[in-house]
Amino acid sequence: MQPGAELGGFLDSVLTPASSQVASAQIAILCGDRAAPRDPQVYWRDIQEHRRTEPHFASLTRMISPCASWPVRPQEAPTRIANTEPALIVAADGDPRAIYPYATALRKDLPSARMITVRNARKHGIFGEYGNECVDTKVIDYLLSGRLPTDQTC
Repeated sequence: MQPGAELGGFLDSVLTPASSQVASAQIAILCGDRAAPRDPQVYWRDIQEHRRTEPHFASLTRMISPCASWPVRPQEAPTRIANTEPALIVAADGDPRAIYPYATALRKDLPSARMITVRNARKHGIFGEYGNECVDTKVIDYLLSGRLPTDQTC
């Protein structure tokens, strides 16, 4: 399958000086937060390991990033979050950015938090974007009332 005109239009809209500045700032934050492996073979093995479960996106989401050759290492240890503040975590079990095992680990570290899980959703950004009425209703109810729902799956 050959790329169509839609791809060219999309790339023209995202590959601009303004989007480059935003992406560069985000990469600087990301690379400053956590050291990345410098060996390209680490990424290649990860891609191969996930080809069966992620046939279309493993090579994209698991590829080497600028952090692999970032000129400085992070200056401090990653922040550890563990407290009793109430929070509502909304997680998709197929989120390609905020992977689900990290969401469940965060839930364990925040005993007063609650989590809404969306099953079979390969999407980053669920509330207000994905179109799941269950999630949207529960989050809006929480924002209006301040009362956390129970842990549940939508």
